[in-house]
Amino acid sequence: MHHADSAVLRISLGTALTVFVCFGLGLPMPHLGCIMAWVILCRPGEALSLKKGIIGGALLSLIMTAGILLVPLLSYYTQAAVLLVALLLYYLMLMSVTGKGVLAMLLTMAITLIPVAGLMEQALALAIAQLIAVGVLIGTLVNGIAHALFPPAPLTAAEQPVLSPPEHPKRLALRATIIVIPVWLLALSDPAFYIPAVMKTVMLAQQSTLLNAKQAGKELVLSTLMGALLAFALWMGLSIWPSLLMLILLLSLMTIWLAQRLIQLVPTGFPPSFWSNSWITALILFGPAIADSANGKDVWLAAAMRCGLYLLVAGYGWLCFMVLEQRWPAGRPAAEAPVGE
Repeated sequence: MHHADSAVLRISLGTALTVFVCFGLGLPMPHLGCIMAWVILCRPGEALSLKKGIIGGALLSLIMTAGILLVPLLSYYTQAAVLLVALLLYYLMLMSVTGKGVLAMLLTMAITLIPVAGLMEQALALAIAQLIAVGVLIGTLVNGIAHALFPPAPLTAAEQPVLSPPEHPKRLALRATIIVIPVWLLALSDPAFYIPAVMKTVMLAQQSTLLNAKQAGKELVLSTLMGALLAFALWMGLSIWPSLLMLILLLSLMTIWLAQRLIQLVPTGFPPSFWSNSWITALILFGPAIADSANGKDVWLAAAMRCGLYLLVAGYGWLCFMVLEQRWPAGRPAAEAPVGE
């Protein structure tokens, strides 16, 4: 089996197992665990061993929980806390553009998402921190199972990708930081409404380091619209037969469709970052819609508000990108690592 075909099957099987565990066990915000597992399943390189995954998940849980320590700092020393978060964000974005994107993204969520949730309710912040760590553990476990069932074929020397470094990594990191900080500050004023926007902005900032000026507007906005369309298709499919089995089947089939484009088995003209961001957007729209339905809320109104918010965030990211590109052109962006290889 070709390594690209086995990667598609691994990502699909891993997604199915993750959905079964997160939704089947009734974990809080199960879509967040699915997003973390998706990140692990799509990371380049060999699968992590279970031992390393457990150790990494435990360390990540501690780091995520430590993000709650920023809450009293934000409450009593706001300016110092904002400056500290900005400096940490810049360092993490610099890590991301130099090839450590997965770790940088997880740590970025620890210093942005967890403190915002902690301002609303400490128990919620602890739940999010634990769920992110659980998602990483589940992702590591199912990734190992999927690698065992569908092992990747060894790449020849000619197939090994050569990733060129970005031209101005510090400018890329600064640009990504400037995109995140204003939305994060806005979230401090209304954490309950803007928590999903913070997650979306972190994803857009990561995506912005992989784009040039010509690609930015099309991909930042269109990936958000594609995510909304995917979430709508998932909801309509689930409405036919609302059950865990249907949910697993829908997400597995959708993952196969996406992974083929993510790994570029099906040429589309969009890079992998477009499809990955589209899928993450779909999950952060689709997951809360299930919870809204269970709680008797108006699903369509809530989904329309979230979708509108994400489109505003994407438009804001595009505007920041264009303004900063005129003043501090970053040149060649960071190269994307191969997905799921």
